[in-house]
Amino acid sequence: MELNDGWDLFAALTGVGILILCVVLSFVLISLRNKIVVKAGRTLDKVDREVGPLLQNLNTTVTSVNTNLTQVEGELEKVGHITDNAAHVSSNVANITTMVTAAIGSPLVKVAALGFGLRSAVKRRNQEADEEQVRRMVEASRQSKKERKQARKARKRQK
Repeated sequence: MELNDGWDLFAALTGVGILILCVVLSFVLISLRNKIVVKAGRTLDKVDREVGPLLQNLNTTVTSVNTNLTQVEGELEKVGHITDNAAHVSSNVANITTMVTAAIGSPLVKVAALGFGLRSAVKRRNQEADEEQVRRMVEASRQSKKERKQARKARKRQK
């Protein structure tokens, strides 16, 4: 290879310099990568040591929650039975109330109607008796007016 002028020499030196720079940068990047990989490995080891007990505690917690849920489910079944019984009792009370209302309500209505009828009849009878008494009093008053008039006329005649 022959170098003809200064530019060829400059280009060759620049190429060699770039090649050396690339090799140096490659070594630097490889050493940085190795450091990063080592740190990542240490971090993963640390996480692995800490995650093991956490997962064990989580497993214990999940087992405990499942046990508690089973107990709660049993209690909910008991509450369901109690609710069913309460609904049955409520239905029975409603039926008994209906029967008592039918058995007592109808006679009570009849007794109330009879009482109202008797009261109205007594009131009407008393009113008729009062009216008769008033008529007699008015008639007596008229009669006494007539008698007084006749007595006055008789006295006037006698004079």
